[in-house]
Amino acid sequence: MFDLRRSDVVLLQAVVDHGSLHAVERDGWMTQSSASRRLVKLERRLRTALVNRGATGTEPTEAGHALLHVGRRLLASIDFAIATTHHGAGTASRLPVVEFAVGSEWAYGLDEHLAGRFPDVVFDIVPDDSHRIWQRFERYAADAALGWETARRPMARRGDVLIRTIAEEPQQIALPSGHPLAERGILDLRGLTRTDWVAVVGGDSGDDQGWALSRLTPVPSVSFTVRSQGAALDLVRRGYGIALVSPSSLGGSPGRGVVLRPLRQKLVRRLRLAVDPLAIPEPLAEDLCASLRRRYVLRTTAQGAVPAVTHRDPDPDPGTPADPATGGCAVPPPVLLSELHWSSPDRCGGFEPEHLHLLRVIGRTGSLNQAASALLVTQPALTRRIRRLEASCGLPLVHSTARGTSLSATARRLLACTGPAEDRLDALANHLRQSGTAAGAPPAEGAAGGAPSPVRPRKAPR
Repeated sequence: MFDLRRSDVVLLQAVVDHGSLHAVERDGWMTQSSASRRLVKLERRLRTALVNRGATGTEPTEAGHALLHVGRRLLASIDFAIATTHHGAGTASRLPVVEFAVGSEWAYGLDEHLAGRFPDVVFDIVPDDSHRIWQRFERYAADAALGWETARRPMARRGDVLIRTIAEEPQQIALPSGHPLAERGILDLRGLTRTDWVAVVGGDSGDDQGWALSRLTPVPSVSFTVRSQGAALDLVRRGYGIALVSPSSLGGSPGRGVVLRPLRQKLVRRLRLAVDPLAIPEPLAEDLCASLRRRYVLRTTAQGAVPAVTHRDPDPDPGTPADPATGGCAVPPPVLLSELHWSSPDRCGGFEPEHLHLLRVIGRTGSLNQAASALLVTQPALTRRIRRLEASCGLPLVHSTARGTSLSATARRLLACTGPAEDRLDALANHLRQSGTAAGAPPAEGAAGGAPSPVRPRKAPR
């Protein structure tokens, strides 16, 4: 697998957001020189340019956008697997009643779900409009709040509160399957001015859509205005225009006759959980966050009614049953369940894509000694690394058997979920290397030909 780290994806996303390495340094991400060196290192390994550096700023190339999109998909599959597998331990101190302000769309059935997950706590669910739940939390009228945050409408900014991102939803463009732009992998908002739109008014996605349409010159024509994304998709399917939709609200699939394409411009809404630590202890808040993520995933994938994916099968057959060894794994939604940061307190943030390669070597060899030899590290160093990884993500990954070391069911399911996303990353890296070699780009150090480079062995941290 191509060695793409979570921090590399964060850097590419920061370049897209800020449009300048100066801005990345100014916002405290990292120094401009460090960011530039990291980008150059990535470009040498892929033998292609990932950003265009000019007097007006820095912007990703087509290859940079493609790598960012595929990298986000891989991180999303890792976060998906961890969120749907993790079962946190019970907490010692829990409040008898928690007043919980949630958006109206999340209120249905939430009390029963939380009652089953937290039998020692009574959650008083207070549904309200997403514009008002943060006002309730700001006025200390609620112990916790769950709702959407967009760039045009931020959440409450009280100090000394625990804030967690349940999911991050990048908005995408829905196109008829026969549309000329449907053949492109990534769309630019500026290239959609001459296409009719189906506008969705109301709700949280309408904030981003109104902002997006106002940025286009000339302003595109709107053929229909509806209030639900289901109606918008029906009109798109009939050929009346394109629409800006949230993939996670479609139950895992937009349906036949419609394709979804990502945008270069970042139009994202985040599902946020805010908790008052004086009213809710942090262990309970972390368990609540994990439970809400699982509920979000089940709702996104239509209660799990999505074809199972077996290990490293890029084109699964819908009729193929789930692998009992992995416990089955639904197709991960195209969202991130942990926000992209340089160092995140989130459980998912400690798991890097390179750790998937480490687990596969252990599973293939069936022994820590043989795996350590293949990875060019010592067996004690590999054992310490596995223990630290288990502690960071809160999941058992390996266990000892009479014949050696075996992967846990959790680790096998994790590899099954991430296999297709890894294949996409490898295919893209191979394509970029071949394109760079054909264009006369200098070869990367340590790489030969157009074959995918293996993961470089890393020294175990002391």
